[in-house]
Amino acid sequence: MNTPEEIVQRQLDYYNENNLEAFISTYHGDVEILNLEDNVLVLKGLDALREKYRERFEIQKVKAELVNRIVIGDKVIDHEHVSGIKSGEIVKAVAVYKVEGTKIKRVWFLYE
Repeated sequence: MNTPEEIVQRQLDYYNENNLEAFISTYHGDVEILNLEDNVLVLKGLDALREKYRERFEIQKVKAELVNRIVIGDKVIDHEHVSGIKSGEIVKAVAVYKVEGTKIKRVWFLYE
């Protein structure tokens, strides 16, 4: 089954494995990533997503610990503690995923 929660969990698993192509495969071709605070578009499309995460996976070896998850229809809201983005620090993040069909179509991020 491919519920929104399962799709988001799959991308989180791939994120923690630093498996770039598998991670990208969970996203819609026209994916949009936005800043939650001001709704500014950060990137659009799989090529931009791949470039954004290539360094995070290959060099920084990022990992995200799921602290809490809320599922409301086609939206999944994750509170995460992320390591590897800032050297020696844990970044607190909230991600709101909107799933369309079997792919993540839009994500809003908020970082502390």
